[in-house]
Amino acid sequence: MHRLFRHVAIVEAGDAASIDELIASGLGRFVVRRLSPTAMVVDHERLAEIRKQLRRLGHTPRVTPE
Repeated sequence: MHRLFRHVAIVEAGDAASIDELIASGLGRFVVRRLSPTAMVVDHERLAEIRKQLRRLGHTPRVTPE
């Protein structure tokens, strides 16, 4: 079965350790599903909070429309 998802947000990182660190630092509460060692789907309705948390952790996320 094929699935097409709408209204999702994906966080990608350069390595698995970075994603693990983000999850452990509090972003875990926003995770809907881990897609791979370096990517996770997060709650798209809470993007402002997620971006704020990433900045607080010293990351400057690049947001892309697609």
